[in-house]
Parts: sequence; C-alpha cells; structure tokens
Amino acid sequence: MRVINILPILTLGISLISASPLHPRQAAAPPMGQWDIVGDTKIATMHIFRANNKEIYMIDKLEVNKIKQANGNPAISGVYNIETNEVRALDLTTDTFCSAGSFFGNGTLLHAGGAEAGLGYNPGYQSVRFITPSDPNADWSEIPDGMVNSRWYPAMASLPSGNVLIMGGSAKGTGKNNDAINNPTYEIWTIGGGQPQPVNFPLLVDSMPYNLYPFLHVLPNFDNKQLAFVFANDHGVVYDFDAGVVVSNVPKLPGGIRSYPLTGNSVLLPLRPSLNYKPVVMICGGNTVMEITSPALASCGRIDPTDPNAQWEMDNFGGTGRVMPDSVLLPTGKVLYLNGGQTGYAGYHQGPKDNPLYLCDNPAFTPFIYDPETKEWTTNLVPSTIARLYHSVATLLSDGRVWVSGSNPQGNVQLGTKYPTEYRAEMFTPPYLQTGLTNPVITSVAGSTTLDARIPVTYNQVVEVTITTGQVNSFITAAVINTGFFTHSQGFSQRYVMCKITSAVYDPNNQNYVTLNIEMPPNPTIIPPGPSYLYILDNDVPATFSVPISLQASA
Repeated sequence: MRVINILPILTLGISLISASPLHPRQAAAPPMGQWDIVGDTKIATMHIFRANNKEIYMIDKLEVNKIKQANGNPAISGVYNIETNEVRALDLTTDTFCSAGSFFGNGTLLHAGGAEAGLGYNPGYQSVRFITPSDPNADWSEIPDGMVNSRWYPAMASLPSGNVLIMGGSAKGTGKNNDAINNPTYEIWTIGGGQPQPVNFPLLVDSMPYNLYPFLHVLPNFDNKQLAFVFANDHGVVYDFDAGVVVSNVPKLPGGIRSYPLTGNSVLLPLRPSLNYKPVVMICGGNTVMEITSPALASCGRIDPTDPNAQWEMDNFGGTGRVMPDSVLLPTGKVLYLNGGQTGYAGYHQGPKDNPLYLCDNPAFTPFIYDPETKEWTTNLVPSTIARLYHSVATLLSDGRVWVSGSNPQGNVQLGTKYPTEYRAEMFTPPYLQTGLTNPVITSVAGSTTLDARIPVTYNQVVEVTITTGQVNSFITAAVINTGFFTHSQGFSQRYVMCKITSAVYDPNNQNYVTLNIEMPPNPTIIPPGPSYLYILDNDVPATFSVPISLQASA
C-alpha cells in the first residue's frame, strides 16, 4: 500500500474534504424518497433517543399503552429494536409526561421532569432518571425527589464538561406559562454528584408566557468556555455557564412566537472546519396567536448568535407554514423537516371523542430538505400517509434512513378517531439512498473491526478508518453526529460536525479499498463528550452503517 498525495488522489477520482464540500454529481431525475410503515411501537412515543445502531428508546406519559411493565402497570417506556421491530418494556415508577433528556460524557442518559401521579405511578415533577444503554438488559434507575423544584417542559443539553444542563419549565402542566408556576432557573448535574442548586435565569422571566421547552444550543469556541444560545418566545441570549452571565442579547426574531404552545423548531446547523466551526442557528415555524384556525408561520430565521453584529436572515420555510415541525440533521449535512400541522397550536383536542375539536389541523405530510450551504429547499418529496401532530418524533438511523413515530393529540389513548394515538412506526428513505450508487462500507475504525460497540476516541485525534468505496470516482466526506433526544419539536443536543480527512492510502491491488486519516473535532465545545456516531459518505451516499464512538478528553 502507498500514500497518495492530493493531486494523484483527485486524478484517481477520490476527493478529500477539509472545507465546504464540492457538490457531487446528481442524477438527472433524483428519486423522491420513500415511506415504509415498519412496525408497532406499542408505547406512544412522546420522547425518543437512539441508543446505538439497533435500538431506539421510547418514553411516554401515563396512559394505557399496549404493553405492561413487570409489575402490571401500563408501560410508559420501552426499547424498539430497529432490526426486528420488536419492543421490550422498561420499568419506571414516576410520571415522565413532558420531560427531557441528554447524555453525560460517560454514556449515561439523564432524564428529568414529569407530571402528576396516576395509574400506579408516582409524581414525576422533581424526578431524575438514569439509564446506560450499553449495560446488559439496561433499565431505569430513579430519584423521585432528585431536583429541588418541579420541572414540566424543561430543556436539557450535554455540556463540554461532560455534565448535563437542565433549564426552565413550570411547576405543573399548563397551556402557556404564568408567573405563579414559572421556574426561571437552571441547574447543572455532574456525574455521580449530589443535588445541584438552581440558578436564576432572567430570560425565562423576560420571555413569559411563551418560555416552555426553551431552545438551547451549546456554542463552539476555542476558549474552553461553556457557552450556549438560549431562545424563548421571540428572542434569545448567549450565556456563559461558567461565569453565570449573559454575554450578549440577540435581536428579536420577527414573524411571531416560536415557543410552546405556538411551537416552532430550532436546530444548530452543521459545523464545518472550513468555517472555523461558525455556529449558525436556524429557527423555523410557529404561529402568531393561540387560535385553531391561525395559519402556521411559513418563515425561518438564521443567525450566528456569536457575531457582535448578529442579525436574522429570513427564509420562507420552503413555502409551507408548520407548527410543531421536527428537524433531523442528515449525514449529507442537510436538514430534514417533517411532521406538524399547518394551522393551530400544540395541545390536546377539546370536546368529546366522537366530536373532537383539534387545536392543530391540516397535517404537513410532505417532508422538506434544506441545504444550509445553498440555502435551497427540496420540496418535491413523497408525502407520508400518517398525520404526525402533537407528540410526534423522528431520528436519524445508522444507515441514513429516518425513523418516524408518534402523534397523540389527546390526553389518553384514543383509537378510531380522526387523529388517533399513533403506534405505527415509519421509515423515511431520503433521496440520497435511491441514486443507484453503491454504499461505501466501513471495515475498521482506530484499528478495531468490532464496529457495533462504542469506540473511544479523543479530541483532535487523527483516527485511521478503512473503507471499501462505493464508486469508481469516489468523493469521500466524514462527519460526527450526535443524534440527540427528541420531544416536542426539540432535538436536545442534536449536533453535526464535519471532519477533516487529512490523507488517504489505497491498495494498488484494489483501488476501492482505502485507508483514511480522519481528524476528530478539536475540543469539547465543538461537540460535547459522550456518545456520537461516525458517518462516512461517498458521493453523498452514506456507508451501510455508522460507527458508534465515544468522544473523550485525552488522558
């Protein structure tokens, strides 16, 4: 085997990405995607997170789902096997209604908040719960009074320190927040630490009454600071969690309200080394008033909140308004928007089952794909046949498909109605998997050929990755993705970082067999430590599977 420098690599048709990628050749008539109904979740999926390449963990609120816990109570949490479409119930004792989650740096998920008691469950308002998916037969452990005060609709984020931030919420369930129940504080949980004390956060007072599930994104920097962009209602701040101070205020986002119950969506767009990991946040959808006939906002705003002269750059959301949209960062560096409705706002239906009045209607069946580089929308995609409204979710899978589930715009399980409790799981196949091009195959990472368990890597490490390329004229890109914790149009800690490919070695006897040197992100502010996935693409076609990795500080 021999090392090929950049010019011969280009001559051979293998391109390496260390900056914004060139656009690969596109077929004359690109496919439009595909929807497949693949399984029965048995548990309504109000909250989900992908634990590895095979499993999605699901969490609901208290209601009579299709399966039971070992103690006979209705199961409100379970594990969905992507390969077999089977479900294993998990055990909980506290109500998880409208909670949140994010991973510690050691791979344990912290889940926090909830609601009132019922159906054999205890109150969950102050509960914290822990689960480590890598454990054999993993199950929940709980501290029912773990938090000092109650949190319903909190936000959460994995921090560069490896700790987890919990922010905001209210003392009980509500349509919109009010001063009597508002919890305008945050707390930071450490691995194995005690009960933290809440810290006041003025934005969650200033943004009343639309401050529940505030948008929250950790910001990259090269000063090892724990900075985050926090947004609620129509405005936000950059905050330093080490110093406990507001660094800057961000201008108001025009158009309307973006937070629950006029629920929009916020995503940190892919971070690129060629742009020095410049953070750009994109907030889309929402509404102007709590009125069931009010059209959802067909607008988005993009902003770099760290820019001293930060201003919103507006977009039309592809031409369709959505309330309660979900966003999924795709391996190609584009964003999939799906789910939600075109009128109304978040909440349960009113009136009797046989004559319900839904607060949100006109489902948005057709997904859109947004290209952050060209700022263009792909809107001519195949629509789903399932309405995904209140309490819908979606997440990226190992092979580049997207798993979609949920929708339950009523207080209890209801079937046979216009928008029933939805247990059907769908798989969306994006157009990049229908080009006819062959997927590359990852054969080793950091010397390991065991690729279904997390491989530890360190920041700034150059990791050797061997692949079999997909095409003769290859165009290779790589990215590290945290697939996040999804609920209520939020992807807590969802994150995409493009990686530099610094060199390639190919086998002269088999030019499809290539060894890549891939540089990991430079520090924990770019992507916090803990579980992530390495994706390799050839001409925008993902490898047959992603590799679970665990980012760690160097010893």
